[in-house]
Amino acid sequence: MQVSKTKRPSLVGAALAMVTALTASTNASANDKSIALILDASGRMRAKLASGERRIDAAKAAVTKLISGLPSTTRLALRAYGHQSVTAKKNCKDTQLLTPFKAVGDNRSEVIAKAGALNARGYTPITLVLELAANDLKAEQAAKSRVVVLVSDGKETCSGDPCAVVKALAAADASLTVHTIGFAVDVAARYQLQCIARVGRGTYWEANSTDKLVKQLTTAVKTTQITLPKEMKVKSTKPGTLALKNPSASRHEVISVKTGKTVGHLSTVTSSVALPPGFYNVRFGSTLWRSIEVEPGKRTTIETAILRLPAASYRGHEILDWETKEVVGKLSSSRGSMNVMPSSYVVKFGTLEIPVTLKAGEIKDVDAGSISFKGLPINSRSIIDAKTGKEVTTVSATGSSATLPPGNYVLVLGDKKVPFAIKSQSAAK
Repeated sequence: MQVSKTKRPSLVGAALAMVTALTASTNASANDKSIALILDASGRMRAKLASGERRIDAAKAAVTKLISGLPSTTRLALRAYGHQSVTAKKNCKDTQLLTPFKAVGDNRSEVIAKAGALNARGYTPITLVLELAANDLKAEQAAKSRVVVLVSDGKETCSGDPCAVVKALAAADASLTVHTIGFAVDVAARYQLQCIARVGRGTYWEANSTDKLVKQLTTAVKTTQITLPKEMKVKSTKPGTLALKNPSASRHEVISVKTGKTVGHLSTVTSSVALPPGFYNVRFGSTLWRSIEVEPGKRTTIETAILRLPAASYRGHEILDWETKEVVGKLSSSRGSMNVMPSSYVVKFGTLEIPVTLKAGEIKDVDAGSISFKGLPINSRSIIDAKTGKEVTTVSATGSSATLPPGNYVLVLGDKKVPFAIKSQSAAK
């Protein structure tokens, strides 16, 4: 606009012009961005935060606060995963577009209602969800910026590598940005979510409460993509190094995500291996630490935890993933310790399941004691939990000992019941 030389605009007029311009800029910015919000509703989201609130309830409250405060012109879609099938079904296609892309002014109440109705139930198919969300965004071609915001409290529990997939998606769509928010995550999940954000030109944030999640979500929907420096865009074939801190005698396969083939092993013999730049998985027991990116000329170090059961019986005790209940490994009198990814697990003592959470570098002993009985008959006899009255395990003349966590129990010998207690081994030290 050209200003007359003989008449200057008033300060009030100038201020109004500035407000109008700012409002137009804000609306244009909102119109220029389409946001695909992905909410984790997998079984792990039933766990409680330090406040005592369930993760899924905190997440739903956070989404309500976020959506309530968004500009009406912001285009947003809501997708969830893990909410339709129970964990036991191992449904790796459990995801649903709950609300398609619309201006928030048109779907605000619908998004809040659909988020509020979610139940945390099943698996965590992150790779599939990110592919589908990117596909949902393709129809939003008018938007200069297409953003995925993924909220997750866990790592991929299905096949595929989300980090490698996002890298390919970002390469194919220069307007795509993928932000991730780790909600009360463990180390392995954090590593994966950080990798997804890094290769998706986005940012990783962390939250462990409703208020922090609202803050991070609000920041995420406002944050534009990161422009990588030119030197980072240059493709390099210089090898990188993958190392395992504090390795054990066990050998852990290093698997190329690209080929699916084993390219090396990590153990006390070889605690590091040189690899071409790319993504790799490392096997620990029956589980994979996924999305480990090896960069040209750089050293990537992962650190496990060690789980020990000094009183392990010859029968063995299964170690299960806390979320999926998949068997990770087994501890017994012949193998009393094992390296595991820093995460949450369940240790089985007959029908009893004891939860255990391990941090990177932590060595944790599972508290349990062993008891033996003399003069048992050949036929098995039940040991029941004194508190619940449920059978825990059995003993007999050929298997007269049992390893159990601290507690009160009863040995059932026909009509006779013999009470006994297993004391805490940690308290006895």
